[in-house]
Amino acid sequence: MPQNPADRAPTGESTDPYQEPPNSTVDDWLGQRVQRDEALADELIDESDGDLAEAERRFDEQSEAKEWDETHVQDET
Repeated sequence: MPQNPADRAPTGESTDPYQEPPNSTVDDWLGQRVQRDEALADELIDESDGDLAEAERRFDEQSEAKEWDETHVQDET
């Protein structure tokens, strides 16, 4: 929350349009995706016997970040 009292609405809510409300689940949702991708990365490194290039290639195919990019990033070509 903003520290400046002038940045608050009369109700005590933040007037900052870029700040999530206190009951927001955006951070949880994003954090969960990151945790799953971290676990996937560790698993792929183990499965590839430490071959980081192979693990990275497989990660790029399987990660949730790829799924997010495909559905939320517009083709700029």
